[in-house]
Amino acid sequence: MDFIKEAQELGFANAAVIDVKDLVFVLEYRQFCEENLCGNFNLVPSCPPVCGTPEEMHQKALNYKKALILQEVLESPEEQLNVKKAKHDLNILTEKLHKKISVVTDGIPLIISAGPYKQFSCMSAYGIDAQKMAEAANMLCWAQDGKIRLFSLILFNPKKSQF
Repeated sequence: MDFIKEAQELGFANAAVIDVKDLVFVLEYRQFCEENLCGNFNLVPSCPPVCGTPEEMHQKALNYKKALILQEVLESPEEQLNVKKAKHDLNILTEKLHKKISVVTDGIPLIISAGPYKQFSCMSAYGIDAQKMAEAANMLCWAQDGKIRLFSLILFNPKKSQF
């Protein structure tokens, strides 16, 4: 299965597969969760502190070899008015793709969501540096072009015949 093609067919703006070892973890990013800007800290089980320590989250991610980086780009002012809804929609698409690829990977892939979603924790909870991740995937993260870029990931272990 071509994961990138599947992602594009579902409607993701961009998709790329990179090695998990190329993700940069900055465990101090957990402070963004603790600042509670999203309002979910200590309220949602997929958020800190319940989801685990930064070190535990990092180790959980390192159980996987590959990362499917998924991106949505909000271009219009109308789209940008409700980033929370856009993140939710991105997470729904990510979950759909997760179900499709779960049958062709070794073990159950791990979703890292765009903001907390169901039982899935977000990139801040894992301490993933979004800018460095985007660079490793040959994607833009931050640019002065008036667009908002959102990310989710699916970490997986390929079967021997893949990648």
